[in-house]
Amino acid sequence: MIGMFPTAARWIERGNGEPVVLLHGLMGEKDHWETTLEALAPLCRALAPELPIFDAEQAEPSVEGLADYVHRFMVALGIKRAVLGGNSLGGHLALELALERPERVSGLILTGSSGLLERGFTRGVPHVPTTDFVRDKMQEIFYDPALVTPAWVESVRRILVTRAYALRLLHVARSAKRGNLEERLGAIRVPTLLVWGKDDRITPVEVAERFRALIPSAELITIANCGHAPMLEQPLMFNAIVEDWLIDTRARRDRGAR
Repeated sequence: MIGMFPTAARWIERGNGEPVVLLHGLMGEKDHWETTLEALAPLCRALAPELPIFDAEQAEPSVEGLADYVHRFMVALGIKRAVLGGNSLGGHLALELALERPERVSGLILTGSSGLLERGFTRGVPHVPTTDFVRDKMQEIFYDPALVTPAWVESVRRILVTRAYALRLLHVARSAKRGNLEERLGAIRVPTLLVWGKDDRITPVEVAERFRALIPSAELITIANCGHAPMLEQPLMFNAIVEDWLIDTRARRDRGAR
């Protein structure tokens, strides 16, 4: 146990200093942030928890339930306030926390975030998904389909053919669809970075532009030849953008405090 937090909690952590917590998407995992954690380690305490999307004992299968898990994770690790980053569903969770627990969030880094509009992974999934179906779905995530390996396809297919897991995925996806944030985003008052793949087919660039219009302090940077997961497809560029933003945001904050 970490305080009252379950021993089943898993996360990766690098560096020291002001915390940055990075959240993966619906079909993602904590390891998808590995290169970003390494890049950010000289600047901050960077953490990426494994979200309990398939664990009924740790979180309800909903945006609210998973956001509450992230809050409990922060409390257990003594993190009073953090920059929250998220890809896809992870971005939605970060936004939910910024709205429901603003005292816990000092900034947002969103990439391919749900919360406004997306073509969800679970859309159109047959009762018994084939390998070809899963591969085609996963290739929609990337500009370069070669990033989708046979081993990755098989691991996702096994999840989708396991009834209990598939049902939890469906519940979370439906919760995200219901939880449209358009009318609430104007209440966000923290610095917000939007990093978007220009070739994102799940949450197209138009979605990012809408986020920028609705979040008062948001800035948008797009990456060419990149789909829904910039931290995986263009990690060097993505990490450099995030590093520069963190440095600039701190400098602006420090100047304002004088």
